[in-house]
Amino acid sequence: MDIQQILSLKTEQVLKKLNWPNEGSVSFVENPEFGDLALSHAFSLAKKLQKAPKDIAKILAEEIEKEPEVAKAEVAGAGFVNVTLEKSFFNSFLDAFSGESYLPKPFAGKKILVEHSSPNLFKPFHIGHLVNNAYGEAVARILKKAGADVVVISWPSDVSPGIAKAVWGLIEMGVADEFDISDIEKAYPLGVKKYEESEAVKKEVDEITKIIYTKQTDKPQWKVYERGRKLSLEYFQNAIAKLNSSVDVLLFESDSEKVGKELVLSHLGDIFEKSDGAIIFRGSKYGLYDSVFINSAGFGTYLAKDLGLVKEKFDKYNPDLSITITDIEQKQHFELVLKAVELIDSTRAEKTKYLHHGRMSLPSGRISSREGGVPLAEDVLAEVAEHALDKMQDKDKKTAEQIALAAIKFQVLKVSMGKNMVFDFEKALSFEGDSGPYLQYTYARAKSLLAKAESEVNKEEVKIQDVQDPEKELIRFPYALRRASLEFAPHYLVRYLLDLSASFNSWYAKEKVLGHEQEARKRAVVQATATVLKEGLEVLGIPTPERM
Repeated sequence: MDIQQILSLKTEQVLKKLNWPNEGSVSFVENPEFGDLALSHAFSLAKKLQKAPKDIAKILAEEIEKEPEVAKAEVAGAGFVNVTLEKSFFNSFLDAFSGESYLPKPFAGKKILVEHSSPNLFKPFHIGHLVNNAYGEAVARILKKAGADVVVISWPSDVSPGIAKAVWGLIEMGVADEFDISDIEKAYPLGVKKYEESEAVKKEVDEITKIIYTKQTDKPQWKVYERGRKLSLEYFQNAIAKLNSSVDVLLFESDSEKVGKELVLSHLGDIFEKSDGAIIFRGSKYGLYDSVFINSAGFGTYLAKDLGLVKEKFDKYNPDLSITITDIEQKQHFELVLKAVELIDSTRAEKTKYLHHGRMSLPSGRISSREGGVPLAEDVLAEVAEHALDKMQDKDKKTAEQIALAAIKFQVLKVSMGKNMVFDFEKALSFEGDSGPYLQYTYARAKSLLAKAESEVNKEEVKIQDVQDPEKELIRFPYALRRASLEFAPHYLVRYLLDLSASFNSWYAKEKVLGHEQEARKRAVVQATATVLKEGLEVLGIPTPERM
């Protein structure tokens, strides 16, 4: 348990002893001068106990102060109880950095599926996928750190009318027998354009769509599709590897479409109904909108595919929780999917969660894949790395790429899910303040100082020395990680790492570490700071270079 949980439990025991209800919260104080944690229970209990909050707070403070972890408990303001922890607690926390026993495991024993970075094959991996990947990778890593057995899934779109347009484009370009990923990138917009302009092309593309959906392997168009699918999957795996990311399992829309169609047809009449040759779901009955799950051509739409995917996930893995990371503009789509799942199997619906992220824009404006000119993920990463290289004294390309990745991921993860973000090159690459490189720089600074030390820290000397300023932030790490995992919200961990870095750098600027009479304690704090920054950044999928 982290210290917030420990003190919450102690407070609950005190309230039970006093025969008072457990109402209120235990939170960290903003200003360390006022202690470490604060109890707000007196305000919640005042009306029920018919006592003034200050009088209740006084009794609580007297009782809490008896606990071994507490050095001092004082009434503050109109009825808060500010708690200062014993030095021994900080000692034990520093000792814990030899392992991970100090980290909470709220998801221990739970199997969780996290789906992210699901690409549209035959289309480039663009900045929208980059945002999805950053969130998905961070959520998966946070849950693993919180004790969960996590299976990371990607669900490539390998059957769609869009893919048929790309296949048509490759044939039209005369490269059907031999092409690479750059040819595919040109073929898709060509196919889209001609499909809208020509009825003849429309018929040809519709025929290719049918060939792909029905797996007519003897057709020449299928051979083009098969090669393009293989190239697209290789491209995808390479793209996410550059983002310090990976997936455990690939599930495919082609399989989910079949499963989804069967599921829809099995519930025809009770959940789904026929309409103008298609099969629809009357979402309007539930405050949503009416939607097509199987179109008039007999193919499952994305709604049917997502419905089938849910069934596949639970049939194959039987998870305690299934999480999908999606774009905020797909929110209504997934509300429909979830409602259909609920009507078919309410238990699976309760275990299915869709997390929606916002969109990233460059300063020039909003980015949309339907309007063309969308920056590719690899191009954005390369351009940011070039900017980083220009700012560096040591022109190391690998480090520049690591800094670029930190700059991009930080800008995504610092905002709460659902909010849009604007990427500003100068702010994102700053080594000071609100940026990923600032966190990396703080870690590198701590490692540099430790490299200068001539001997190992004597733990006995550490235990007799004063508590240092950064320790007030260090003890919050388990709480920040626990909150980020329980709320599936990486931004809590990002904000914590910023606060820790600010505290450490302020302390480092005014304190002498090496050669100081309390060097052992100070070096232990530097080591703990480096450990927490490394663990925290790695959980966010951000690399930690030791030199910058």
